[in-house]
Amino acid sequence: MRTFTSLIIALLFVAVSLPAQTVFVNSPQDLQGAYPFDAAGFGADLTTQIWTADAVFVDDGSANPNQGCNAAINAAELAGKIALIDRGSCEFGLKCLNAEQAGAIAAIVFNNAPGAGTIVMGAGVNGGAVTIPCVMLNYEAGQAIRAALATGPVNISIGALIFANDLRIGEADIMNAPLGIIPASQVKAAGDFVFTPGARGLNAGSNAAPNITVNGVIEYAPFGGTATEVYNETGSSSATIESDSVSEVVLLPAYEPNIGPDGAEQGVYTVTYTISSDSTEDVTNDNVISSAFTVSENLVSKASWNPATGDPRTTIYYTISGGGNIEFLSVLNFPYAKDYTIDSLVVAVLTGLPSLANIPVEAYVYEWNDLNQDSSINNDEVTIAGLATYTFPEDVTATSAVLRLPVLDFFTFEETGVLIPEDNKDYIIGVRYQGADLFYFGFDLSYDYGRYLDLQASTGALTDRDYGYLGINAWNDLLPDFEAAFLFTGVSGAVSTGVILTSPEVGTEEVVGAEVFDLQLFPNPVSEQLQANLTFKERTAFVEYRITDNAGRVIYTTRDTDVFETEQATFNVGKLPAGQYNLTVRTEQGIRTNSFIVRR
Repeated sequence: MRTFTSLIIALLFVAVSLPAQTVFVNSPQDLQGAYPFDAAGFGADLTTQIWTADAVFVDDGSANPNQGCNAAINAAELAGKIALIDRGSCEFGLKCLNAEQAGAIAAIVFNNAPGAGTIVMGAGVNGGAVTIPCVMLNYEAGQAIRAALATGPVNISIGALIFANDLRIGEADIMNAPLGIIPASQVKAAGDFVFTPGARGLNAGSNAAPNITVNGVIEYAPFGGTATEVYNETGSSSATIESDSVSEVVLLPAYEPNIGPDGAEQGVYTVTYTISSDSTEDVTNDNVISSAFTVSENLVSKASWNPATGDPRTTIYYTISGGGNIEFLSVLNFPYAKDYTIDSLVVAVLTGLPSLANIPVEAYVYEWNDLNQDSSINNDEVTIAGLATYTFPEDVTATSAVLRLPVLDFFTFEETGVLIPEDNKDYIIGVRYQGADLFYFGFDLSYDYGRYLDLQASTGALTDRDYGYLGINAWNDLLPDFEAAFLFTGVSGAVSTGVILTSPEVGTEEVVGAEVFDLQLFPNPVSEQLQANLTFKERTAFVEYRITDNAGRVIYTTRDTDVFETEQATFNVGKLPAGQYNLTVRTEQGIRTNSFIVRR
């Protein structure tokens, strides 16, 4: 296994973790406590002082007044206060500069997606002019503070608050599973997907923290079903953590998903860690953190699952400093995929230009044959098996997008995907931009691999398959120079690339008619929301929905296990290109497929 240097290419955004930084709600009492946050990559240094004031939402007079993209019209209310701002529509630096120019002493930006956590905000064009502290809190905190403001003031402190006893746990402190999303078909036997929970604590208080205890709880929720607890274990360390130090990782007993006839049980496995010590905590709401891994039907990714979209989660975008050629790699092993097909790829992108218009994006599927069995990628072990390309139309105005790209066979250039010839095959998925501009690919920093990599290294089991991403900016013809791969300093999350894997069994199930269950689609043609109405003549334990295009590419899939005699499902097809698509409904009795047309 090669050793990656700690810093080869600088990040555009750099996350710095310092213990003497806190965002603390002082009042009202039911919101009191410290909140998880990320400091912006610009503005005042939070470790230099403490900023305390009541909080006020910005109002810029626009259709989205709390996004702060224009000069505030409520400057009198913001003067001397902490500005609250919603994410969206414009650069973070501009939002915070507008707040500062309205008289705010600090700015808090709330993320705009549930479960997306926080990110390090980039400066953009205007960030260099900002002198007030700027932080991001998550969507959930924003909703709670917004609701509290409806009944009275909310007072907040930001900066170098240090409490006597303050043990904390963050995304970089916990053990995550080896993959954020894995298809059920790839987990068939004990030992296929072993997750060892564990966590460490950060002592941000001034007193030492003796005898750390870590509790881990896993709840399993089938898609559309109710969560139930499937794991609850506690471990401890007798070591004392000094101030401004982290503890050792306390490992808990291993956990494996339950395996049924079709592989691991599909659904979301939410892992919640709680950390404590023998000291009485002065701040208690930063002692708990949750993460999740997902067992899907056909999606695999190093990143975690975004339940709102069904895609791999993106919390931030990265490129190399100054822009230019870049490729991010995700190494995946498919243990039971003989005759399966790598059908299409999900890629999240962002540009620093005014729009994505005319920008080309490339994605590659590389076959890796580990000839010397050293679990380290060597250039002579890799060949190109498939590719996917896309150039944004010239009339596109968006600056970010999630692409679902069909994989072409590299030799025939037909949309047949990459057929996997045998079990236990390794493939490397690369998302590439070649050009001079700032072009970013999505990353999921909420799913951190740092502690997992430490565990693998400590047992001598660390391989190139374990990393959440590898970076490349040198190529030998079309092939990346894998032996020159790099990692960014302090970034141990995952690139948000997804692979849609299609099964050889697709299309072999019995097609049934209305005598088994009735399926009606409305409206058809459709432009935004497609509604499926089902009436079952026989009871079924599950319903699976799959949307495909006319080439057979899987666009969306979901599963419901709480099924009644009549069912209604709604699908947002507003972002699909105009054309004909198919909705396939699978039950215990068989499948039915109806076509629908998306019209623009």
